Amino acid sequence: MSQFDAFARFYDADYGAIDDDLDFYRELARRSGGRVLEVMCGSGRLLAPLAHAGLRVVGIDISGAMLARARVRLQAAGLLDRVELIEGDICARAPQGPFGLAIVAINSFMHLPGTAEQLAALGTIHAALRPGGLLALDLFNPDPRALAEHHGALVLDKVFTLGDGTRVQKFVAQQTDLAGQMNYVTFFYDELDAQGRVTRSTLPFTMRWLYRFELEHLLARAGFALEAVYGSYDLEPYISSSDLMLAVARRV
Repeated sequence: MSQFDAFARFYDADYGAIDDDLDFYRELARRSGGRVLEVMCGSGRLLAPLAHAGLRVVGIDISGAMLARARVRLQAAGLLDRVELIEGDICARAPQGPFGLAIVAINSFMHLPGTAEQLAALGTIHAALRPGGLLALDLFNPDPRALAEHHGALVLDKVFTLGDGTRVQKFVAQQTDLAGQMNYVTFFYDELDAQGRVTRSTLPFTMRWLYRFELEHLLARAGFALEAVYGSYDLEPYISSSDLMLAVARRV
């Protein structure tokens, strides 16, 4: 059982509306050709629209609960025959290739806690890609000044409603280890019933950030050549104030 199984109930209501990155991945997939592999695919936020665009897609995730939600989403859209879902750890194995493109979206790569895990994941992705295939990594751009302000304070992040009508308050607490490049995050999901009673679910996890040239060196060790680093999904140049560090690398 994955720690992210408990997250599945809230994920679509919390993150499911995000689509800023969709055009970027869709065009990259068309450019690269072949099947698309989404690593840490979650509940299918990207799988469904990519399949709808006519692409053959395979998604792998360690959370069976997330994949169950992805299956329901794909079945409802009539796309289940275009997508293969695999429960597994990308550090240990990747789906059978070859793929033209591999995607690791919205900071998912940062759940890998250290260099050994990062290289293991990149190694299995490398093996699954065809020669010349592309890898897209979407990471946040670390700002040490902003990260240093995280001292564990509990902050109300948002309020949203689940599909069954349950009202949820989401709180977030973060602590940062600047030397270890590690952000310790806990999500608190408070479900409120009609009588005002609260049921709380907690999701603690870590996010290890990378810097630009650290990432380039890591990719090179795994057999990739960094082609470009963007600061947005609109392909703006990567600069110090960019929100994103969006890397595209080619298997060599």
